[in-house]
Amino acid sequence: MKPFILAAVATAAPLVLLGLVAPRRWRLIGGGVVVVAAIITGNVLGVIAPADLWVLPLHTGLKEDLLLLGLWAVFGALARAVGPLAIPGPPLLVAMGMGALLGEIPAAAILSAGAKDKGAAARLALAAAGGGMIGRLGDPALLLLGGRHPEVVAFVAPLGVLCALVANPRAADLIGTGAGGTKRVVFVLGVAIAALIPGLALPALGVGILGLAVLSRDRRGPIDLAHFAWVVMAVVLVLLAIAGGAPEHAATGIELIGERMGGYGAPGLFTCGALLSALTDGTAASLAGVAVLDRAMSMRIDGAWAALTAGLAVGGLGPLLAASAVRAGWRRFGLQVLVAFIYVVVFA
Repeated sequence: MKPFILAAVATAAPLVLLGLVAPRRWRLIGGGVVVVAAIITGNVLGVIAPADLWVLPLHTGLKEDLLLLGLWAVFGALARAVGPLAIPGPPLLVAMGMGALLGEIPAAAILSAGAKDKGAAARLALAAAGGGMIGRLGDPALLLLGGRHPEVVAFVAPLGVLCALVANPRAADLIGTGAGGTKRVVFVLGVAIAALIPGLALPALGVGILGLAVLSRDRRGPIDLAHFAWVVMAVVLVLLAIAGGAPEHAATGIELIGERMGGYGAPGLFTCGALLSALTDGTAASLAGVAVLDRAMSMRIDGAWAALTAGLAVGGLGPLLAASAVRAGWRRFGLQVLVAFIYVVVFA
């Protein structure tokens, strides 16, 4: 195997290992081991020295994206600590609203605490994931890719509603999350709306963090930064993969075959995004997707950004993992992916 191919494969493979340890109770320890092993491997192959990790964000052009992800993770941790929102209506609307306003992962974790059983937790988590596809702050794919091409937010939002309907949480699924104050609903709604304005996602998250920090003084639970630590590990692995050249090779392949694929290009990108997100991690896959499309300057695929964003958003298992309901929800998750594939084929 040629050295540059070996470097690309060896630095991209840890992302799959991260996906394998994600469902485990010891995921943070396992993720840490994967990161250390990946850094050692990159050093042995001459791809990167450990000290280079500090300057990689500057040289990859992803500095603002990494800052967005860091603030998004902190915002989610505070939102989870403060607890549920006072959203009236059936569980479907409650889950969708919390997913859109707080983020799919904190919403899934909050809702699972008041779910009747694992099946109910899975349905609520998948409905929250659908809601997370409405706006910018609910899903990392929309947070990152939506910043470069704001039109993908409008494309994915109806798909989020469809996915929530597929999840179909029942009236008896949600039995006791309690209710948050109306003041907090208005606040996070304002933050979510501000984040939709191009260029304002970063300051909106900053304001959201400050506001939730004040509101968290009477929080329901401790501030859990485990997801923030997970995001940091995912980011490090993506930066290593970029240094190894994996996104560059992927972008070159897309450029070479994109025009020949014709109408199959957008569905193909959707499938790649969904698989990457499911097999690795939704946050890591979204950052990697940005890195790939940023490098595919000569790509000739209509609807490429929209299709990849939809695949990355619907393919992430983060909400089910947060609800500890992967086994109970994988069939319904697969149906969501199928519905999303049909949606992309028809509308992308």
